[in-house]
Order: sequence, then C-alpha cells, then structure tokens
Amino acid sequence: MASRPLLDTKSSTIPSSAQADQSSRLIEEWLRARKYERQLASNTVAAYRRDLQRFAASLQERHRDLPSATPADLHAAFASASGGISARTENRRRAAVRNFYRWLLRERRIPADPSAELQGAEIGRSLPKVVKLDYIEALLRAAVGDEPVNLRNRALIELAYSAGLRVSELCGLRLRQTNFSERVLRIRGKGNKERLCPFGEQAAAALHAYLESGRSFLRGTAPDSSPVPLPDRAEDFVFLTRSGLPLTRFGCAATLRALCKQAGFTHHISPHTLRHSFATHLLEGGADLRVVQELLGHSSITTTEIYTHLDRDYLTETVRSFHPRG
Repeated sequence: MASRPLLDTKSSTIPSSAQADQSSRLIEEWLRARKYERQLASNTVAAYRRDLQRFAASLQERHRDLPSATPADLHAAFASASGGISARTENRRRAAVRNFYRWLLRERRIPADPSAELQGAEIGRSLPKVVKLDYIEALLRAAVGDEPVNLRNRALIELAYSAGLRVSELCGLRLRQTNFSERVLRIRGKGNKERLCPFGEQAAAALHAYLESGRSFLRGTAPDSSPVPLPDRAEDFVFLTRSGLPLTRFGCAATLRALCKQAGFTHHISPHTLRHSFATHLLEGGADLRVVQELLGHSSITTTEIYTHLDRDYLTETVRSFHPRG
C-alpha cells in the first residue's frame, strides 16, 4: 500500500481554518487507530482527545499547528500549561503527544518526530487510599431504609467492595452480566478483556433486594408508575438514577460523597477507594497476589504489587501495636 504524502510542516503565521481542521482530522484519525489497535476504553479515548485538543490550542497561540510544531514549541506549550495539575496528569498528556507524533512519523505524515526528546514529569510512588471495614459498614448504615435509592446505594457499595469493580464497570454493569446462582459477574474491563468477578453473600442479598424492590421504581415499571424512556440498549443497566437513567461515574462519586457526609466522615471515600480496600483486605487475609491480579483485571502483576506495600504497612502496624517489644 502506498505511503501517504508528508504533510506541509512549514512554519506559518496563525494557522488558517484549513490548518486547524487538518489538526482536528489528524487527532480523530489517530484516536480511531489507537482505539482499534489497543482496544481503548471510551473514557481513555475522551481523555486523549481533550489532551491533544488542549495541546493544539496551545500551539495555535504560538502560531503553530500540530504538524509544524518543533521541539521548542512542545516544551514551551507544556511549560505554560503545567501549572495547577498533578504530575500524573502531566505525564498522561505528554504520553498522548508522544504517541501521536510517533504515529504521524510512522504514517509518513511528518519528516521527524518533534517529541523525541520530550521527557515525562517526575512523579513519586503514591499508595492507593484504603479504608477499614468499619468505614464501609458505616457507609452501609448511612444507606439504611427501603427507599429505592437507598436499596440501590447499598447494592452499589456492597458490589464495589465485594467484587473490586472499577467505577466504569459498576456504572456499565448490565443485568445479563449477573449470575446469582454462581454469584459471579462477567465483567468486560480495560482493553475489552473479560473476567469473572465473584461477589459475596451479603452483596448478593443487597443486589437482589435492589433488583426486586428498588430498580423497578427507578426504571418506572413498578405498578402505578409512568415508564421512563431510556436510551437505546440502555434498558438493562443495573444501577439507575432517580430519573431512571443509567448511573454515571460522576453520579456514583456524588452518591458516595453524600453518604460519607451523612455517616459523619471528615474525608470522602471514592468508588476507587472501595476497589483498593477490596484488594488490600484480600491480601491481608492471605490471598495470593496472582489471584488478586486476576480479580482486579490487571494486565501486569507489577500493577497489583503496589498492594503488597500496603500489606507490609499493615503487618508493621500490627507488630508495633501487639508485640511486647514492638
């Protein structure tokens, strides 16, 4: 197959609308290629799109477009946009730009890669936040009651902690993915990889109560309720809002913030905190690291190994607290 011609990368004044359109088309073309090659989640694709659009806008302020950018342009663009963001976010943005330019070079759209010398920001190793079981039980007590939303919230917390799901997996959970007889969820996670996630007896009871007595009211299919139209193919989402629509990641986080406040916590617990607590508590109980890796859906064991640091901290704390000469 013939290679595509090199793009015009000559320096210019403020990019014309045609040049701006070209940058937008290149971004979308790269995103389609990345999504196809890496099976990226839609949230990841959206983050990359925002990163590159922000970067392109910064270049335009310097009278450049994406194909004509030089290494000096890249360094200047990142230097002006680095204030107020974390090193982790900065690294994601830089990685998106590097991958984009490598793709342009591979596709013979540019003669040289201006991002070749672009380094990542320094980032320290941060341990995930974990809460003890009594915090989770306090959250469940804050959601006591037989109202549909309370039934949903208890099922949400129980399932997040019992199965270690990502927030996107929780919000995207469908009825057809739930097997009550075997108490497992068939989850399709990052990279479109499928895994089985067992859930406990208490989580099963909370989920069953919600599906039997809560979801139908949120859905609008309970007796004496008006049906709520849902988007196409959305009728089988497990977790719904008060309006009968699928619960979003932001809605899930807001729900936990409200429950934390109701429980009297001085800090918030995020959906990911429940996932981290799930993994850490398993390791504290003696679970094999490889098993935890499989349950979490990590492609690399090194990602899961961060929890062993938490486990060692727990062991150290236990020795200091209970050993006669700790």
